[in-house]
Amino acid sequence: MVTTEERLGTLEVRVENLETWAGPGQSGALAAGQREIRAELGKIRQTQDRHTRMLADLTADISELKTTVTGLETRMSGLETDMGEVKDTLREILRRLPGPQA
Repeated sequence: MVTTEERLGTLEVRVENLETWAGPGQSGALAAGQREIRAELGKIRQTQDRHTRMLADLTADISELKTTVTGLETRMSGLETDMGEVKDTLREILRRLPGPQA
């Protein structure tokens, strides 16, 4: 795909040729078109800058989310260990209780 910069370079070459061969009205119209293209390039750059900032923000958010998930996984592992101990203690208590009375 041809980039806007490549299109602009091609256009500049064409303007130079047109200025050599065409009258002042045609080159003026082409110059106006070139100014419009440059303005459009400025808007594209602003959009790219905005997208770059948004991507940086999203990357930071994802990093924070990964840290949170890792912390939750660690806490969950600790809870699973604690619950295992609770179950073992409960089994021991139930084992020591006297059987049903007749």
